[in-house]
Formats: sequence, structure tokens, C-alpha cells
Amino acid sequence: MMPFDDAPGMVLTPARVSQPQSEAPASVTVIDRNLIEASGARELYEVLKLVPGMSAIKVDGNVPTVSYHATQARDVRRMLVLLDGRSQYQPGLARVNWNDMPVDIQDVERIEVTRGPAAAAYGANAFAAVINIITRDPRDISRSSVYLAGGNNAIRDGRAAAAGQTEDMAWRASVARRADDGYDEPFEGSRLPDAKRIETLNSEWLWSLDQKNTFGIQAGGSMSRLERLQDPSIGELGAYQQDPVQKGERAFLQLEWQHVFSQTHQLKLTGYGQYNNEVTDFNVCYFDPTTGQPGPGGGIFFSRELRDFYLQNPGGDIGATLAASFADPAVQSRFATLSAAGGDFCATNELDVQEERYDLELQDTLQINDRLRLVSGINVRQDRARSQTFLSGTEENFSYRVFGNLSAEVIDNVLVNLGGYWEHDEISDANFSPRAGVNWRFMPGHSLRYVYSEAIRTPDIYEERARTNIEAQQLSSPFASDPRGLLGWSPAFFFATQSSPGTQEPEEIRSWEVGYFGQFRMLDLDVRYFQETLTNLISGAINFAEFEPANDGEVAHQGTEAQLTWRPSVNHLLRATGAHIHTRTNIKTETRLAARDSGSLLWAWQLTDNWGFSTAYYLFGDYNDNTFERVDAQLRFRHELAGSEWEWKAVVQHGLNKQPLVFEENLYAEDRMWLGMSVRF
Repeated sequence: MMPFDDAPGMVLTPARVSQPQSEAPASVTVIDRNLIEASGARELYEVLKLVPGMSAIKVDGNVPTVSYHATQARDVRRMLVLLDGRSQYQPGLARVNWNDMPVDIQDVERIEVTRGPAAAAYGANAFAAVINIITRDPRDISRSSVYLAGGNNAIRDGRAAAAGQTEDMAWRASVARRADDGYDEPFEGSRLPDAKRIETLNSEWLWSLDQKNTFGIQAGGSMSRLERLQDPSIGELGAYQQDPVQKGERAFLQLEWQHVFSQTHQLKLTGYGQYNNEVTDFNVCYFDPTTGQPGPGGGIFFSRELRDFYLQNPGGDIGATLAASFADPAVQSRFATLSAAGGDFCATNELDVQEERYDLELQDTLQINDRLRLVSGINVRQDRARSQTFLSGTEENFSYRVFGNLSAEVIDNVLVNLGGYWEHDEISDANFSPRAGVNWRFMPGHSLRYVYSEAIRTPDIYEERARTNIEAQQLSSPFASDPRGLLGWSPAFFFATQSSPGTQEPEEIRSWEVGYFGQFRMLDLDVRYFQETLTNLISGAINFAEFEPANDGEVAHQGTEAQLTWRPSVNHLLRATGAHIHTRTNIKTETRLAARDSGSLLWAWQLTDNWGFSTAYYLFGDYNDNTFERVDAQLRFRHELAGSEWEWKAVVQHGLNKQPLVFEENLYAEDRMWLGMSVRF
């Protein structure tokens, strides 16, 4: 734990340019390296509990959910996450996969969160907020390091990192692994499968070609293995022979060139490609509809005749189809053929998706004069998604965009920010997102702001072009030898299929806020009052059993947020946040993750040159009528030995209540605790 910095705060994210936080056209939360270390967090998503109005929890066992002004518990699609400028928002199935993000928490230098719509700077899907994760600059790293940690609940973490520098080049690279067994409280008498194992690689090279040109390369990836819960809708049709296992692979390559024309004019060209492959497989022996036990008649669920009958059902309802299907002569004939085959009908099924993104962006930053600055740019992007399960093939979406942000000091101490983002893609055609803000510096270090902004979330490839097909693979005998003769087709698919009507409109948000930012000698304070109106929301279920992608959801948020950072000395830090939000909606599921009152309090104390202590308190009430309340504590000891810097730490996370997180199966029986050791040499 290092002494805390008392320098004035600068932020990069809101307007795509470094500026004092008091001049930013948005409310911003900054979590720097010292605060990350003081939090004691193992995983990156956990530190976002320090952001007012942010929900950061595990809703589905081992899958983190992070959402600002949260609404739905599982389908979190309304926030943009950037990792060194690369969008982590997946193009195929709109989501941010925090487990597979190719970065370890120790690679991160700082996190900037723009609280509020920021599509005027980053385009569609910068809807409720933008989280900008910035990794460490290799020029600031002078040592290699090794880290190991272990604790209860099978916590086993490790990391190795190296770095080097020459006169005109610097590099860093790290490999990391983290593992745990998820929630540990038995549910309904049995342990739920939610263990995970995640490995990451992250690297960067920087070359200073001359005084005006810098070239950078970033590369990395991740691999994950997650135990997943059994799907109840499948469990009604058959007996799982193994729990589902989700395996993920991700890779990326980013190139960046920066050219400095002068102190007032810079140009940046960035291109990146990233690949994501995710497969969840499971083996099921399907029930014979007449006996309710595994048998050959279970193959009827994958027959061509039942698929045809399902498509004739106007409502596309699975229950209604099964109830009426045996009155159909073709289904009766197929069932008789299957029953005569003998042997249980068992199959391996998988939920698969492969996603690719190729992005090229040119940004120009021009300080026109002392009062006028313009940030502008163009961007082109190609998204591609492949999935047999969700798309029955490959779908693509090409898009291009133009953006600009003008900052003008119209009169002394009054700053006006005007921004806009125009974009066109093959799914949603053309859209424009504006933002206007006024900042009044009524005294040094203190400002009032008013910001109005609009943003959209465009339907993803799945929402717009879904055509679901769950294939029966690795069939049991005798079905594997003659699927066409016994099931009516080859390959054989689950009878229920869903298709998108392709008529979805972008979700929309309109937001305004009044805020105050004050920077005192040892204290920073940010307070905001806001109102947000979300319309055209796609709130219905969109899965293989139910597919209701109508734009009929509406949500209204109104509330206040505050964050305070107090540094009474270089060895003390107090960070406090709070939010009070009223949420109204016409769709009940849009309130499951909406916490009316939430807050955090963190205190860090550098006791001596060697010893440091920190503790944090978190409160969120309520998630789906369940309150989250926890206290964390961390003790650290640092010393020199044989020319190396050693650090030891102990961390405890203590739940103050035994209420589940959102859903009743998400329970911890014991406190989380672990010991960590690192060596820098």
C-alpha cells in the first residue's frame, strides 16, 4: 500500500480527452491503483462496488453481474465497458463477460466510470454508463513480480509478471490464474455447481519512434471453465447425466499509433481485433412422455414430426405443443417407431457462440485557442457472430460512425460542452446521440454542472436475427447409427425453435442531471441529482423456450448520488459513496436488481513504512427484496529481503446477514478469507 496522492483529479473518459474532473460534462468516479489495492478485491468487478449507484454482484453463481442503475438481474445489456479503448460489449449476445475479460486486477492502473449516458462520446450501448479500464503503462513498471494466494472455498490464485525498458521501448507481460468454488451454502439439500477456473494473458509493447510518434501493441487472451446450473426447463424433459460446463476462449490484438503535431494538436489511430468462443455442453437422457422416465420415447423431443407440429402451433408454446401433439397422426407414428427401437434416448447438447470484432478508429484532438477545444473522429467496425444454437449459422453487422465533442469557455469560468455521435449499422440503420453540458466554476476548485444527454442501445445480432436450433449430438445407441430413420432427420434438433421478427427498435434513454464538484485541500466531493427515462426497452425473455423481444418496456429513475474522498494525510484515505434511487417500471422483472438505497465506506491507513490496514463496508438494499451487507478487512506487511520487495496480506470478507444475493440459491455459509504473498524483484 503506497502513500496516497493529493494531486488534482484529471479524467480522460467523458469527453475522450484529459481534463480536470471539475470541467467534465458528466459525473465521474475514479478508482486508482491505490484504491484498488486498499479494497482487497480478488476480482476486477468487485471494486466497482465503490461506485455510487453501481451493482456489482454474482447473480448466477460464478457469473458476475455489473450494472449501473440496474434493472434486470440477468440480462445486463445497457452499459459499455472499455478495456484500453477496446469495447468488451459482445456483439452477438449483448453482454459483458467479466469472467473472460483478458486482464487481471493487478494489471489495472485505474478505472474511470462515467455515470450517465455517454453515447455522444462512444456511440450505441454507452447507455446507462461507461466503465473505462486502463492498464498499467509499461514505462511505469520497473520490476518483475510473482503473486500467490490461497484461502477457503478453494480460492487458489497466482500471477507472474515481467517488464523491461530500453532507451526507446518498454514492455510488460503477465499471466494469471484465479479459481474458487463459488457459493458454498447447500440449496435444497445439495451443493450447486458453480466453481470456476480462469486464466489470463495480458501484454503491451510501446515504442517511442521519435519525439512526435509513438507506436503500441497490446495482445492477450483468456481461458475459462465454469460449472453451470442445470436449466429447470430442460430438467422437466429429461435427467441430466452431467452438470453443464461452460468453456470460454478469448484473444485480442490491438495496434495504436499516436502522432503529435504540436502541443495543441494530436492524432491517434487505433485498430484492434478480438475473438470470443463460448460453449456450454451437457448430456441428458430424455423422458418418455408416457412414463416420465428415460426411455426411447424421449427421442420424440428431437423428431422432425414434433418440430413440424410445433411450427403449426400459432402461439409457439412448448407446453401447449406437447399437450396436443399426440393427437397428431404423424407424431403418433414417429413415437411408435421410437418406442420399438429400445434403449434410452440420450444426447449431448451445447449452447455455442463465436464472436469476432474488427475495429478501426481515427481520433483528432485540436486545441483551437485558449477557450476552444475540439475532439473529433471516425470509426468503422465489422462484427460477426457464429452460432448453431442461437443463429443457425453466421450473421454479420457492418457499421460506421462519426463523432465530435466541442468544449468552449463562452465567458470566464463558464464552460459549455457540446457532443454528438452519428452512426449507421446494418441492424438499426442511422442514429444520432447528443449531449450538452454547462460547467460553472464559481470559485477555484468548485463547479456546478448541468448535463442533458440521450443514448441508445441497439439490438444485438441475436435479438434481431435469432433462429434457434439445439442439435442432438453424440446420440446413444441405436439412435446414433440411424438418426434419419428413427428421428426423421439428420442432424436432429430439439423440436422448439425461436425466430426473431427482426422488427426491434433501439432502446432509448433521456437523462438530465444537476451536480456539484468540489475540491478542497484534503477532500473531494461530488454530488448529483438526476432523472432518467428509458423507453422502447426489450424486457421480455429471449431464450429457446420463450422469445418475446418486444419494445414494450419502460423505466424511470430519479435520485441522488454522492461520493467523497478525504485524505487527512498522505497515509490516510477515506472513501464514502451513497445513492438513493426511485425506480418505476411497467415490467416487474426490470426491478429485480434495482437497489433503492446503496452505499460504501472504505478506510485505508498506512500504519508504518511496512504495515498497512484497510477496511470496507458495503450496503445494497434491496436486490429482489434481499439486502446485501458486507464488511471487508485487509492487513498488509511489506519488507525488503535479498534485494527483493516482499509483501504479505490477509483478507477477510464477512457477510453481516445471511440473506441470499438476488436469488435464493446464492448463499455463502462461511466468510471468504485468503492469504496472499508477492515478490517484486
